[in-house]
Amino acid sequence: MYTYLLLSTELVAVTHLSMAIVLFIYASRSVAFKAQAWVLMLISLIYTFALSFLVFSKSIPDADILNPFLLIFLLVTSFLLSINPLGMLMPGYLQLGRMVRYASPAIAIVALYVLGLLAGSNVVRINGWADIADHFLTTDVLLRIFALLLSFAYIFNIIFVPHLRLRRRTLPKNVVSYAMLLGIVQLIFVICTIRFSEPLLIVYEVLFAAVSMMLCGCIINPLMQSQPYPEIKPVEVAPTVEEISVAEEEDFNEANLRRFERVEYVMQHEKPYVSSDFNRERLCRYAGFNRHILLQTLRSQGYNDVHDYISRYRVTELRRMIESGEINDPRQLERVGFKTIKTAVLAFERYEHVSLLQFIEETVRRHRAEKGVPDVEEPHEETLED
Repeated sequence: MYTYLLLSTELVAVTHLSMAIVLFIYASRSVAFKAQAWVLMLISLIYTFALSFLVFSKSIPDADILNPFLLIFLLVTSFLLSINPLGMLMPGYLQLGRMVRYASPAIAIVALYVLGLLAGSNVVRINGWADIADHFLTTDVLLRIFALLLSFAYIFNIIFVPHLRLRRRTLPKNVVSYAMLLGIVQLIFVICTIRFSEPLLIVYEVLFAAVSMMLCGCIINPLMQSQPYPEIKPVEVAPTVEEISVAEEEDFNEANLRRFERVEYVMQHEKPYVSSDFNRERLCRYAGFNRHILLQTLRSQGYNDVHDYISRYRVTELRRMIESGEINDPRQLERVGFKTIKTAVLAFERYEHVSLLQFIEETVRRHRAEKGVPDVEEPHEETLED
């Protein structure tokens, strides 16, 4: 069990350190990532300290009920984690003055406990619930109870503060899910603090690392979605088989580029993708490659797979036909190869980063304005009279 606890603690420390480095890089361009970067870095340092403690102790120390060190650990991490959801939505709110006031109860409890230890105060060992009743009025036990209650308050903020602060706004679903999961996982740590359990602590650390990686995914996903796809360049002449064979002998990347140009020529001049049953096998027959070579060729130019490549061409053709006025109704989408409106809507938004229905509406409105046709027909006299 000791080995597993070492591994899970190391997992949390390394995971948060890696994510902190990535977010510090993003924070150099946007302040919105700064709060998350600092929180993740501090969490990593805390767990690095815990890992060092476990390594030097060479065993899992005995932890009684409401262990003071676990309570301090819980209090500090709960405070830090309660900043994260709010920092994702209101980065300007996280200023030093507000954070110090927010942390002041935790700072006071930790400071009083440490000062008491330095002054020689006896630490009460609580082995059973009866011991709490026997020493309930001692400063030691009261501070532990206050620390536990304050941790609950911070965990409450993890889950509910985004809703309370932004109740009139539409919250991103990933932020809401992250806050809920983070609060639930932190409650597991509360249980470990009240009644220490080695297996439960390992489960908590693994889940905590997973939820934090979810946070990183929530942050990086919009950045990934905004990355441009490869530009479609016109190909007037298809490379011959001999040219591709020569390139294969001289330069691997050049061979992939030549093969890609051959595929591009087919897609641009024959437009086989407008057929709804066009697929990978048919593209292989058109280009003259097997599916492994085709996939290698497309990936060398920045596409994930054949489906990604075909969808890109269908969306490009769809946009051209909408802008030219050939398509002005979502029910005409089968003309570019899409089988359903839903597939077309998702693909168009993915590649063009705009709603398909909104794009059609705005384009149709623009065409009408150019022709001098009003957007809404004026009602007839009979209608007005009615």
